[in-house]
Amino acid sequence: MPEENENQAQLTVEDLKKELPDQDYETLTLGEDTVAVRCLLKAKIAVKGMVQSTGHVYSEENEVCREATLKYALYEMFAFVGQENRAREKLEDCQLLIETNFGSIIKKSDAEASSGPAVGYMSAGRKSPMERRRN
Repeated sequence: MPEENENQAQLTVEDLKKELPDQDYETLTLGEDTVAVRCLLKAKIAVKGMVQSTGHVYSEENEVCREATLKYALYEMFAFVGQENRAREKLEDCQLLIETNFGSIIKKSDAEASSGPAVGYMSAGRKSPMERRRN
């Protein structure tokens, strides 16, 4: 019986279908469930990374993780068909859910910016520039 509960916790294309009217789902996937499967897989990976960057654990049993993953999957679907404005809205919704519940998402650029000062410097040698020039 515990295995059945674990399977119910996993997000599926059926969960994604419930987020959209049938006609919108057909338009966004071009009638192919494989598009939705791929978008959902990408969403799980992306949201897991975002949640983990906040210091929390990603779990599809967590309501916030589930909602954020569905929002990100919708972002992928809208982006797939070139609806950039609607896609961006879904991405912003996803990020807002994560940040308001878990804290700031650390992005690669944030990590690079906070890497700290240089710990050494390069030296041309002990001779003065005038002596080096003569040799």
